[in-house]
Amino acid sequence: MRNLEDFSIPNDGEITLCEINGRMQCANYEYANVSVFTNSVDKHPKIHITRDLLHHTNLGDEGRALFLPTDVPFLKQLTQVYSEQGFKEALRTASLHHHFLISKSAFLLLKFHSYLRKVQLVFNPNLECNGTELIDELSQTRNWANNFIKCIAWHLHCSRLAVATSDDSVRIYCNDSNFVPLLRCKQQKNITCLAWRPMSLTEIAVGHETGIIIWHVDFNSLVARPSVSNTIMLHKLEHQPLMSLAWSPRGNILVSAAANDSNILVWDVELNKTSPLKGSRDSGNILLKWSPAKDKLLSVSNGLVFRIWDCQHWESDRWTVLSGRVQAACWSNCGTNLLFATNTEPIIYGLTIKSDQIFTSNVDTSINHAVPLFDLTKLDLEGTAVGGTVQCMETDPKGNHLAIFFKETNCIAVFNVAKMPVLQLIPSSLIVGLAAEVPSTIAFQQNFSCGACLSIGWSSGRLQHFPIIYTDLTNNFNESQYAQSPLLNCSK
Repeated sequence: MRNLEDFSIPNDGEITLCEINGRMQCANYEYANVSVFTNSVDKHPKIHITRDLLHHTNLGDEGRALFLPTDVPFLKQLTQVYSEQGFKEALRTASLHHHFLISKSAFLLLKFHSYLRKVQLVFNPNLECNGTELIDELSQTRNWANNFIKCIAWHLHCSRLAVATSDDSVRIYCNDSNFVPLLRCKQQKNITCLAWRPMSLTEIAVGHETGIIIWHVDFNSLVARPSVSNTIMLHKLEHQPLMSLAWSPRGNILVSAAANDSNILVWDVELNKTSPLKGSRDSGNILLKWSPAKDKLLSVSNGLVFRIWDCQHWESDRWTVLSGRVQAACWSNCGTNLLFATNTEPIIYGLTIKSDQIFTSNVDTSINHAVPLFDLTKLDLEGTAVGGTVQCMETDPKGNHLAIFFKETNCIAVFNVAKMPVLQLIPSSLIVGLAAEVPSTIAFQQNFSCGACLSIGWSSGRLQHFPIIYTDLTNNFNESQYAQSPLLNCSK
């Protein structure tokens, strides 16, 4: 099994800018300009999220102190507390009411809620964490709680990039326009994931701690902040904190997973109706990935179990890992290979799923089918720490490249994916950012014609586009020729 020693590291003071014909290109960070090597990303939006760009409108306790107290009717006060702080705080407020019957009833309900909570903790210890703590622990985004950039997502069919930021806003950048729509409303708090709707140029699902908001963005409008009237809000009280979204390939249904809900929910968006997937009775779920072949859905629980669903009959094949949980996973472009890594081992595993074997595994034997492909044990490369357990992994749309970054070290590793004769990962580039920068989130552009383009959100708020270019590729290559190109699949 190969390891990280096969990578080369940029020289001290240099950052990685791009990869051209299999060669990593670097430059001194003071003069770094990717246009020196390729003009393929010249029209890509230049994005740097700074504190001045963010909108922080929550006044909190300090803001409330600026206003004089007034006598508010009890029912109105209770409604306000419930909408801002939830059911438990509303009961606590009611327990302080001067009317004995109201205060006693609220006190008894609080005690019942406390006992119920203890029972729930026995079966699901994750409930002990509050929503933001749990999201930070389980998210694909590194240091989710403190980063300017929470998550990013490229549109499936055009060059539009959605960027969710720490002020609970989503900004949409287009290659061909300086117009940047801002998606923001008071219900949208603690954004966890983004998902563009297939077969649509204007709809995007925003997953936040307590639900889902489907935005319709009119790019012909000059209004920079679309109205909340252009949204569909999906919410279910026990389905939180929401961790992952996945649209079906035709965009007719949306699937969601929440860390404290054993059910995976399937939403009919237009009718605002939902039903759980039968058999998804795990302690909670944190990740969903639809296969490119459109016939399978991967769901990852926050325990040992992950499942592969047959999307025709909605039956699941239950698989387990030896310890911990699956932290990151992605499909090959053919949908027959699954790459994944756990939160306890610095290893990338490969799982080959054949159509005639998918529903024959069981808990005892399924782990034997996963093959360790690459050793990511942390090591020192010329003074730079690389490797460790994986935080996130993504493949490009053509399945020729895999990008991963780590929980504790600051580089991004890019591999070539070779599928013949067996699945292999071949070290390609090691992306190093500016001093003290840490990768927070990554996403591949879905319609990049020159090879592949990896977009990286750094902890500084800078968003980098890392193109992987093959100069001998021409636009008249069809998809099969592109995928079979020897330059793409190996480094001979």
